[in-house]
Amino acid sequence: MSEAFGFMFAFYGLLLGLAVAEVAGGFSRAYDERHTRRLGVVAPLFGILLLVDLITFWMNAWAYRELAEVSYLVAYAVAVVALLYYFAATQVFPKAAETATLDDHIMSHRREVAFCVLASNLLTQIPPAISAFTTPWPPSSIALWAGLNLTYYVLLSLAALAKSKKTVGIAVAAAILLVTGATALFA
Repeated sequence: MSEAFGFMFAFYGLLLGLAVAEVAGGFSRAYDERHTRRLGVVAPLFGILLLVDLITFWMNAWAYRELAEVSYLVAYAVAVVALLYYFAATQVFPKAAETATLDDHIMSHRREVAFCVLASNLLTQIPPAISAFTTPWPPSSIALWAGLNLTYYVLLSLAALAKSKKTVGIAVAAAILLVTGATALFA
């Protein structure tokens, strides 16, 4: 691992760590307010989705440590990806002063959360997509990788655009299962 990558990974880790802390703080506030505000299902699912996706990104960044060249463009891209995640993390759970239930809150913020996660995922797929043309991967691996990503993007879009809490909850739960399953498959 190069010194430049170590610096970039620390920066990326700090920003992603802030997003993880925001989600953890949201869960903590939700637990503290459980007697006055219903916990619901959809907001905790979005919180879990963010945690799973953030951890996956962190691990993927580490996996690319030998391939990554650090430049201003890479630094800006890393900042955009991590800040999109942080913004999404701040939108999952209501602030202490808000009176909305957790599910009502996330239903009104689901588009921002889902599209920030989607945008972060799409931005980070640019380097692997480029390397797919230069790396002799087996075609079946590329097809599986592309199919899993496309399915994940469809589930995120469905979660953002569906009006029913039940549909949103099912889409987010399926996305969580897909990410955890794909992570286990490609680990």
